[in-house]
Amino acid sequence: MTSTSIQNVSHGKYDVFLSFRGEDTRKSFTGHLSTALKNKRIYLFRDDKELQKGGSISPGLLKAIEESRISVIVLSKNYASSTWCLDELVKIVECKNREDQIFPIFYDVEPTVVRKQTASFGEAFAKHEEVFRNNVEKVQKWRDALKVVANKSGWELKDRNESEFIEEIVNVISSKIHTEPKTVKELVGIESRLEKLRFLMGTGSTDVRMIGIWGMGGLGKTTLARVVYDLISHEFYASSFLADVRERSEKEGSVISLQKQLLSNLLNLGDINLWHVDDGINIIGSRLRQQKVLLVIDDVADVEQLQSLAGKRDWFGLGSRILITTRDKQLLVAHEVDEEHILNLDVLNDDEALQLFSMKAFKTHQPVGEYVELSKRVLRYASGLPLALKVLGSFLIGRSVDRWRSALERLKSDPLNKIMSILQISFDGLQDSEKKIFLDVACFFKQKNRDYVTKILEGCGFFPVIGIEVLIERSLLTVDDYNTLGMHDLLQELGQLIVTRQSPEEPGKRSRLWRQEEVRHVLTKNAGSEEVEGMIIDDCFFPENEVHLSAKAFSLMTNLRLLKIGNVQLPEGLEYLSNKLRLLDWHQYPLKSLPSNLQLDKIVEFEMCYSRIEELWKGIKPLKTLKVMKLSHSKNLIKTPNSIEVPNLEVLDLEGCTRLHEIHSSLLRHNKLILLNLKGCTSLTTLPGEIFMKSLKTLVLSGCLKLRKFPHVGGSMECLQELFLDETDIKEMPLSIEHLSGLVQLTLKDCKNLSSLPVTISSLKCLKNLKLSGCSKLKKFPQIVGMEGLSELYLDGTSITEVPSSIELLPGLELLNLNDCKNLARLPRSINGLKALKTLNLSGCCKLENVPDTLRQVESLEELDISGTATRRPPSSIFLMKNLKTLSFSGCNGPPSTASCHLNLPFNLMGTSSCPVALMLPSLSGVLRLRKSSWTTIYCIDSLKLLGKNDLATSMLREHLELQAVSAPDSKLSIVVPGSEIPKWFMYQNEGSSITVTRPSYLHNVNKVVGYAVCCVFHVPKHSTGIRRTIWKGHSFLTHLLFCSMDCSSFFYGIDFRDKFGHRGSDHLWLLFLSRAECDKYKWHFESNHFKLKFANHSAVSNTGLKVKRCGFHPVYKQEVEEFDETTKQWTHFTSYNLNEFHHDFVGSNMEVATTSKRSLAENAGAAEASGSGSCDDDEESPPKRFRQLK
Repeated sequence: MTSTSIQNVSHGKYDVFLSFRGEDTRKSFTGHLSTALKNKRIYLFRDDKELQKGGSISPGLLKAIEESRISVIVLSKNYASSTWCLDELVKIVECKNREDQIFPIFYDVEPTVVRKQTASFGEAFAKHEEVFRNNVEKVQKWRDALKVVANKSGWELKDRNESEFIEEIVNVISSKIHTEPKTVKELVGIESRLEKLRFLMGTGSTDVRMIGIWGMGGLGKTTLARVVYDLISHEFYASSFLADVRERSEKEGSVISLQKQLLSNLLNLGDINLWHVDDGINIIGSRLRQQKVLLVIDDVADVEQLQSLAGKRDWFGLGSRILITTRDKQLLVAHEVDEEHILNLDVLNDDEALQLFSMKAFKTHQPVGEYVELSKRVLRYASGLPLALKVLGSFLIGRSVDRWRSALERLKSDPLNKIMSILQISFDGLQDSEKKIFLDVACFFKQKNRDYVTKILEGCGFFPVIGIEVLIERSLLTVDDYNTLGMHDLLQELGQLIVTRQSPEEPGKRSRLWRQEEVRHVLTKNAGSEEVEGMIIDDCFFPENEVHLSAKAFSLMTNLRLLKIGNVQLPEGLEYLSNKLRLLDWHQYPLKSLPSNLQLDKIVEFEMCYSRIEELWKGIKPLKTLKVMKLSHSKNLIKTPNSIEVPNLEVLDLEGCTRLHEIHSSLLRHNKLILLNLKGCTSLTTLPGEIFMKSLKTLVLSGCLKLRKFPHVGGSMECLQELFLDETDIKEMPLSIEHLSGLVQLTLKDCKNLSSLPVTISSLKCLKNLKLSGCSKLKKFPQIVGMEGLSELYLDGTSITEVPSSIELLPGLELLNLNDCKNLARLPRSINGLKALKTLNLSGCCKLENVPDTLRQVESLEELDISGTATRRPPSSIFLMKNLKTLSFSGCNGPPSTASCHLNLPFNLMGTSSCPVALMLPSLSGVLRLRKSSWTTIYCIDSLKLLGKNDLATSMLREHLELQAVSAPDSKLSIVVPGSEIPKWFMYQNEGSSITVTRPSYLHNVNKVVGYAVCCVFHVPKHSTGIRRTIWKGHSFLTHLLFCSMDCSSFFYGIDFRDKFGHRGSDHLWLLFLSRAECDKYKWHFESNHFKLKFANHSAVSNTGLKVKRCGFHPVYKQEVEEFDETTKQWTHFTSYNLNEFHHDFVGSNMEVATTSKRSLAENAGAAEASGSGSCDDDEESPPKRFRQLK
């Protein structure tokens, strides 16, 4: 573009009016230009109504031209053929020519063509002169306007790159429209926040809008408001920035001085006399109604301040904007600021925080040397709070490493006052109950469930329902998607500092104790006092048997309401605990009973897990406020209390109480109990009487090995959703189970004596999950009527001989597990009625000879396992199932069908040497072409006929790379095949389980790398055991695990394969390809100067026998893929499969396992092997030369 000398243009409603010929450029150049302008925060008027044929342009359009600051005309070949465009142009020249505010863009047309009106412009005017032969003057105005525009300095596309062309245009226009304050570029993280705020401001609309910036102190709310004020204030008739409203109001006792400033700024009234706040309200409300103004009200703490300065929207003229910054969201809500116009300002991200701190501490963007690790400590401490980062950076600048270390140690106990004083402003404005909640959360309940905390604090009389909401609105607390309470680390430190200041020298005189060493001091020295309200050591109890307390350890703490400790010894017993306790959580309580004088009439939650308690107390102790009681793994507990004593109990957890042989009969008729957990109560033989618990949602009886009978259900228990009876001695379920009408999950797994199910089970219309796995005496499943909601049915390990034909009446069934049903001889043809079925496991059904051909009609099926069946040939229809993703077939006894079909698996394929279907792998390159997923796995474990076919993995990778370039740039490929050598074309190779690459030569050309191949050769001895995993929809099996990890990332890739697959004892090759996009996603940075790849088996198992022998790494270049593509054009691909040919391919014992490629990578590529040290120092030839060999 030629240079221009125009000045910054004057104010207008729109920044830019864009004139263009729609049919030429609307969906291409003009669309891209419009987007680019909007992204630069340029307010654009783009006329899209030119689609209308004929007629005159509207008055609104003419007004838009008048109110635009500059006009941009996109002159394309057919521009002159539109009378609409030409009328626009005439108006543009009339309005803008005097001020030189016209910018032409010559898009695929030369300026001389426009100026002289030749070529397409000449043809257009020939037609205009014919049509408007009676209005020659109009045509002449068009011609004159075009000549004026053609003589303007503008842009000409010619052969330039269009994106660069648009970028240049946008940059010039942006510089003419507005100039950002110099400080903006120096403000870290401002751009993204500014973009969000300007969107909320919506300065193009005519409504009167109030916008809020909300967040905790120190985030930069004022800074952001000032920046946007400086940027857009020129768009308004007048503007005013009222800073420090809270502080000025407190000092002066009113907002009168602020009202004076507002009126002076917006009306230029000078020194106006106001005797009362109401006087200011009246003037503001009456004098500004016709003015479009920008008003910023900064740091508001009281809604009355807002009502006095910007009480109502109708005080201001159309298009006005009132921007309010505050720490209190409720203040904005009370002032009727719309939720969608409130910006919740967040902390800086890690990169932004590092940049801001570095600028303050080092005057650069990155720390260096020993300061790197120290800077990370500062960042962890500040947790993204800009105020803390700036204060600490300014404090530490120029200091030595030793002084940095000293300062950071001091921060642990003595935070900088400047930071804390800013944060404490929010705390000081709270009600007393809100302050107590804040301090409890800061000291005890951060990262705890909101409902749990609410329940306890309600018992303390703190009104937490409203109190927690207020703290959230004031940015002092957060709640995440999991309903967990959060708090910024510095706010937590503020709360703990406030408590510490109550008694700096003596912890026993503080209200809350949470540090282990301070709790130890208070308890062992009997240093407690009536000031102590809470003592909680969370998740880190004292080392066992180390702390011994006297019987009077708690005697002085008469106001203690929260107690959580563990692993302390009481050799003298316990004389006293506070009667004001709401939470009592004592892990491994060492005594057989509680103190006889203990009155827990205010207790809300009582937990004594792993205690030695035998009986809670003698006699009756009404606990009307108790809601949660947990005594799990208290192995000496022999009886439960009468439920009359605990009428409001909601949770009772007695799991693992192995000596508990009975429960009180009243418990089974408790009206408010929601969860009853008796799991692992191995001495429990019976549940007395009948059960009728109206509120119960979950009943757990798993592992009650001696429980032989489930009680009669005495009435409707529609709230019960989960019933766990697995590993019990139950022989049958009562007919009254029909009263459990709301039951969603019923688990009877491994009930070895269960021989039948009642017919009334069909009445459970809400049942979704029924587990009968391992019920070895169960020979028949009842006819199915009425269980339309059932989605998962587990019959694995039962003795059923057939599946009832009525199974078709389960339209919602998604999973059917029949694994190891050794007596199952057939499946009903009605299985095609399972229209929602996704997973069918028939593995281990050794008498099952045929899979019904009607299965092909189950189009929803995604996973099918027929391993270990007597199926001599899977029906050819299996290969027609369009949604099938995983087919497992190890242990099949016969060859597949030779019928013609098309293979369409997208695809996880697993097979072994014992099943000839595994030999289909020679043609599996076609599988890659038909896949739908970007994650493809092909495992062929111990397929003996594939031994020696070293180029199989390479061929599959080559095919994968070709397809990646076309349709799956973020793809992954994992292959396991027999093999004992790393493919020779791998650039880096090493013996052992890790490989370190230093100074890789491909770094200079990294943008041309499309992905990375890593591989290893591993060996599993014949007699190794593996580990047990439950990984296949509730089915567990022995498996071996192998992981690949990188030392710069916590993410790893892994494979697992079942122990039953084939004969162990041979070597296998695992090849993994990851695209660059995939590596970036999980921060696998192969672009660093030094990285290490490691392969390992499962770390939780000491020795599974699996050993990694050697490994390799190889960057794959775009050039290499292109050369693959040229080679593969000559290959014969399987776009459809004739199964006769398919059968010949994988059944013939002499068939070569290779693609039709004439030469393999291994035959053409050189090797680059590392020394035995495990490092690869790359001094090889440049990658392009190396990869030209790989054809």
